[in-house]
Amino acid sequence: MNDAIADVTIHIDESIDPEARVSLESRLLALDGVTAASSHNGTSHLLVVKFDPERLQSHDILLAVIATGLHAELIGL
Repeated sequence: MNDAIADVTIHIDESIDPEARVSLESRLLALDGVTAASSHNGTSHLLVVKFDPERLQSHDILLAVIATGLHAELIGL
């Protein structure tokens, strides 16, 4: 078992309200391998997701965000 945890930052193009952010974070936390997902009011367009790279890839997380209808991209790779 690998105990490594990776993180990825996702830039969301749209402005989303706090309720939508909480909903998106919950959706990501439901993915097998995601251990945390968070954003802050001052930087609501940035979402940091921590995940197990043996169970999930950063691209899978991005696809889950895009599946909600948002426009987003991975940053900091």
